[in-house]
Amino acid sequence: MTVDPIADPLSTTEAGGERRDRVKRRIIGRLVELDGVHGLIACDMQGGAPSENWSVGSLISVVHESSRLVGMVRELVAPSRRWSEDSVNQTLIKFELSGEIVDEAPGKPVFHRGIRSFPTLGAVAHRIRSTDLAAIYSIRGEEGVEIGRLTQNMDIPATVSVAELTKRHFAVLGSTGVGKSTAVSMLIKQCIHKQPELRVLIADPHNEYARHFPLEAVTLDADSLELPYWMFRFDELTEIIFNGRKPSPDELDALYEVIRAAKMRYNASGAGRLVETSLRRQTASEAAWISADTPTPYRISDVALVLDEWMGKLDPRYARTDLRSLRNRFESLSHDPRYRFMFGRFLVEDVMAKVLGHVFRMPIAGRQVTVVQMAGLPNEVVNSVVSVLARLAFEVAALSRGPYKIAVVCEEAHRYIPADVTQGFEPTRRAIGRIAKEGRKYGVSLGVVTQRPSELDSTVLSQCSTMFAMRLGNERDKNIIAAASGVSANGVISFLSAIADREAIAFGEAIATPMRMKFGDYRVFEASRARWDEGPPEDAGLARAELRSIVARLRGDYTSEPSLGSNAA
Repeated sequence: MTVDPIADPLSTTEAGGERRDRVKRRIIGRLVELDGVHGLIACDMQGGAPSENWSVGSLISVVHESSRLVGMVRELVAPSRRWSEDSVNQTLIKFELSGEIVDEAPGKPVFHRGIRSFPTLGAVAHRIRSTDLAAIYSIRGEEGVEIGRLTQNMDIPATVSVAELTKRHFAVLGSTGVGKSTAVSMLIKQCIHKQPELRVLIADPHNEYARHFPLEAVTLDADSLELPYWMFRFDELTEIIFNGRKPSPDELDALYEVIRAAKMRYNASGAGRLVETSLRRQTASEAAWISADTPTPYRISDVALVLDEWMGKLDPRYARTDLRSLRNRFESLSHDPRYRFMFGRFLVEDVMAKVLGHVFRMPIAGRQVTVVQMAGLPNEVVNSVVSVLARLAFEVAALSRGPYKIAVVCEEAHRYIPADVTQGFEPTRRAIGRIAKEGRKYGVSLGVVTQRPSELDSTVLSQCSTMFAMRLGNERDKNIIAAASGVSANGVISFLSAIADREAIAFGEAIATPMRMKFGDYRVFEASRARWDEGPPEDAGLARAELRSIVARLRGDYTSEPSLGSNAA
């Protein structure tokens, strides 16, 4: 029996007349123009039956031999510029091809990107089958996870590949108020439940994500965040010490030397455990060389003593005004309650392993997400904090000897990695850019969230292989999305400014084919959490041993191995 390429395979039990009527209703016209990507269909639409008409953004099929080419409707045109409710209206449908569907078995359609061969003029075009629609957006080769529903058919789930999403970076782009945080929360929830070993770090500038993760997240704010000043690299601390102004070369030189001298005093005093651990295998000359970037503790009191000694010299190397300014700045910062997360400890001790374990969930201890709330931090320190967190995320994953997977989600990303290289904070740009360019090799991924894609570093955006474009009204922003999406999604991008809240145009490596979808409600997902596997229990002692190894290697001791003996716990 010859299979009708237009008829729905599920309707084979219908009477012949009923089946022919359904097929006739699905036929919308004939192909009259095609250039390889874009085409034109001529059809007649009945004015009195608007539910049967197609709209912009819908998918259609064009029959060709044993396959059905899939096209996205871009534009509807009535050549007469008139519309009659009582008669048939001639209509032209402009569409853009994205792939083809082949029935590999009866009732089992499979979607393929690209077109093997093209139909001739006069080919039949029709409304797409629901089974074909499901095949187009299904993830083949692995189990996809549902993040919402297709706009064209709310009965069909919108699915993504978590493996591709967390491996190759992703971006969520949209104007204020369109539901970006809800969309990001849904993506993160599906990722962490699909990959129980994944750690997620969210830089939250508006303190809005903690309520989305009541069960999965540890929230760090101005009161609970602990990020000691000595863990900041020199250029990161410079931004805070000089309050964003550009210092003179002498001021930078003086700051570098005083930090290095204070670190050497602390280590020479035996107050820290560094001599017993990270530097124990180094020679005396190697141990004496500690730079201002080495993440070792030092005391503010030692900074003050060194500066006082320098100012007391008859002929100091640096101007006394510069030295006095540095001393006053250190003293004011260490007593400012807004900087408690950096200078809050009266007793300086080596807590680097503890800080890394808490921030990056080693062990996870049932909470895979860390939300760092930035709204309560001083504005002048936010860039440096994001730089430290992004840099450490990369280093923890790169220096670990275990399969640690970390995803860094950067809200308001245009602030940290702006398109204008003269703007922003260079260490933050460098840290995030390093994740974007090299993170995939070490298991570190990036999630970029912004309302201004045109103001975002194009290099970082180009590294995001999956994008969720929500409503955007600015033409420059839409042009950026169109350039990133490729030809197959341009038709979808053209109406980006008209989509509803929580709707998105999704495309990229984690998506089977570009789709218009609506994100699900993460609260509904939360209610069904019990059906997810939380993953195997962790070995806390092994995680702590791994942390000690990472800290040692950050300080230059690459001979350190994780201790798996009784003292590991």
